Amino acid sequence: MATLRDVKRKISSINSTQTITRTMKMVSASKLRRAQDELERITMYAMKMDDLVKRVVQRLPEKKHPLLVVRDEIKKILILSVASDRGLCGAFNMNVISRTENYILQHKDEFERIAVYTFGRKIRDYLQRRKVEIVKSWTDVRTVDKAFADTIASDLINYYMEGEFDRIYLLYTYYRSPIQQVVMLDDFLPVRMEGESEGAEYLYEPSRDAIVDALIPQYVSTKIYYALIQSQTSEHAARMAAMDNATSNCAEMVRYLTLVYNKRRQESITKEMMDIVGGAEALRGT
Repeated sequence: MATLRDVKRKISSINSTQTITRTMKMVSASKLRRAQDELERITMYAMKMDDLVKRVVQRLPEKKHPLLVVRDEIKKILILSVASDRGLCGAFNMNVISRTENYILQHKDEFERIAVYTFGRKIRDYLQRRKVEIVKSWTDVRTVDKAFADTIASDLINYYMEGEFDRIYLLYTYYRSPIQQVVMLDDFLPVRMEGESEGAEYLYEPSRDAIVDALIPQYVSTKIYYALIQSQTSEHAARMAAMDNATSNCAEMVRYLTLVYNKRRQESITKEMMDIVGGAEALRGT
């Protein structure tokens, strides 16, 4: 049975943990607000870019650009999986990892090769332990900006153009609200636009081919940047929720242990009083 000193020490330890989790929650909430502002800006840009590319692509002749060509035989698959370097964010990383691993397990007999291009230390370490092929990984990235997205886009475009992979998927966490984030698996390359576009035909200057050659890679980079910001925002939201739950759990444990401490203390006092009364009765009897 734990002594009063042990219970008091445990309460003190939990109070210290609660201070840490409360602080981490506040930090994540601050980062989440900034990430939401950035997400709002990139979302509008990404929507306009998507609409522009849809209008242009659907008016192009078939197989006009190599990134638009759907190959007849799909043998080699690449998945760009976006996770995180850090933990303490609930199931955020594990959801991305599980979706990636499940896809590999379900389709390993269907394709000759399935590889992963990872962003985040957690998913890289997990997949390395399970001997999954990783073509490239990014960890400890300080700043996620458009230039960084351009670098990843250049890698993926080269993989596809050189025929190293026949199809590339983009797997990331989509931010819906501070309490809901959803893992998305998008068909990324080749570029395919669903639905009918609206608007008049464009006049191209300098030429349609030159504009398309610049526009398609820019679209690929924008989509990657959008996915990275979505994932980053989701990570902050997931960590804020996890730290909020941890803080609440600490408070519950402190309340429970305080009751235990008071009960043990009352039992100790009662026992001491019984000893005193017993001693007094013994002296009276003599």
